[in-house]
Amino acid sequence: MAGFLARLRRKILSPFKKGDPDGLDRISIDDKIALGVFMWDVARVDKKFSSEEKEKIGEILKSVTNISQEDMAIILRAIEIAAMEKIDLHKFTREVSNNLPYPAKVNIIENLFRVAYVDHKLTHEEEEIICKISKMLSLDRKDFLSAKIKIRNESGRENLQL
Repeated sequence: MAGFLARLRRKILSPFKKGDPDGLDRISIDDKIALGVFMWDVARVDKKFSSEEKEKIGEILKSVTNISQEDMAIILRAIEIAAMEKIDLHKFTREVSNNLPYPAKVNIIENLFRVAYVDHKLTHEEEEIICKISKMLSLDRKDFLSAKIKIRNESGRENLQL
């Protein structure tokens, strides 16, 4: 039985296979899927999923891929569906984590904080899920804290407590 990531990858890649077979070479899809699913979970964990958070997710995915704006809608919809399927976060993270280099894992955590800080505050629920994902990705605590501080400062929230 194929893992969740493999099923989601097929869903996401099917539009590319039809219209742009060479596009598959430009996309390192697994870390983008992981990033998207994780960002979606962070955005909805506090039960206040705003349009700004959805826009930030699209903006971040656009910045790390060569995906066109029209294809981005497909990606975002696939990620939304994946998030609604109530994936087992532990299994999914383990499946994704095996093939990701450490810097990609750090980048994922930084981007999760970017989504969380869109509304200029980090809720307890958002921080808790980011910390959980960080642990499941086997990130060092110092890298988690460095990412938190970096993005907090980047978002203009320097004076907030850690």
